[in-house]
Amino acid sequence: LALLGVMWAPLWSLAAWALRTLAEMLGWLAAWPWASVSLPALPLVLGLAAVAGGLLLALRWPPAWRLAGLPLVLPLALWQPPRPAPGQFELLAADVGQGSAVIVRTARHSLLYDAGPRYSLESDAGHRVLVPLLRALGERLDSVVLSHRDSDHTGGARAVLAAQPQAELRASIEDGHELQALRPATRCQAGQRWQWDGVAFELLHPDAADHARPLKSNALSCVLRVRAADGAAALLTGDIEQVQEQALVARTPELRADVLLAPHHGSRGSSSTALLAAVRPRWVLVQAGYRNRFGHPAAEALARYAAVGAQPVGSPRCGAMRWHSAQPGALRCERDTAARYWHHQPP
Repeated sequence: LALLGVMWAPLWSLAAWALRTLAEMLGWLAAWPWASVSLPALPLVLGLAAVAGGLLLALRWPPAWRLAGLPLVLPLALWQPPRPAPGQFELLAADVGQGSAVIVRTARHSLLYDAGPRYSLESDAGHRVLVPLLRALGERLDSVVLSHRDSDHTGGARAVLAAQPQAELRASIEDGHELQALRPATRCQAGQRWQWDGVAFELLHPDAADHARPLKSNALSCVLRVRAADGAAALLTGDIEQVQEQALVARTPELRADVLLAPHHGSRGSSSTALLAAVRPRWVLVQAGYRNRFGHPAAEALARYAAVGAQPVGSPRCGAMRWHSAQPGALRCERDTAARYWHHQPP
């Protein structure tokens, strides 16, 4: 119709009406339950088997031969990625650039701590990294924790919350924040705790009185401790700085953790000696952009990590970082275990 409109202009209006009607019909169909189904990404061997099975089913061969492809296709619908054992948990610090986003997985539950940065008006870590990653893992989030309002921690939250409508939201954001209209948030407060599959979750900061004080958003960061049944632990700190770190040490008698998410991406004004002495981490995960303009991680912070024997690992060199409470002495870098020829290797 659009081409015939060259000869008779009213056909263009008819073509536009037909296209608009089609778009409305597709939108209506897309709103149906199960209109779109996402399945976990298969391992390479199972993926190749599923492709072979699909080809067998599609070929114009005798039915008995074609049905032989059905068992090869079944893993596509049935396979699920392995999960931690009860009492254990896994951390996956996503490679989101200059921002923070950590997935915590237990035997039957999962949590997202921060949602990465906004890259531009049209792009953010939610759309580009976290939503595809969660789909590939087959994750259905139970909770999203946004440590504070800064855009390098909340930039991808809108996309994640839209893709995970069942997830509760817990955050240190003000009542008038735009995300509150999308999903009302429970305010982070020290002392909140829950348990999933034998794994303990506890918020250590901010204190109840902190929300009434005129503090910077960094100072109100939700600090979350995750502890396995055998005592292996991780401490996720948001962007707290040395004043909040000292208060945290003073009011928390036991802060020991195997993994520390570097406070404020390893800035010069964070990762105080007092905090590091109390936590004594094996690993410090530094989520920061390659050659970021803030200079994260700062040389002063790196020196303090070295002084307590902690091993800092940064996302520019490591990519996504994966740690398991059942193997606290091991940390896996996706750029090493799943290297691609197009990956840039920082010096």
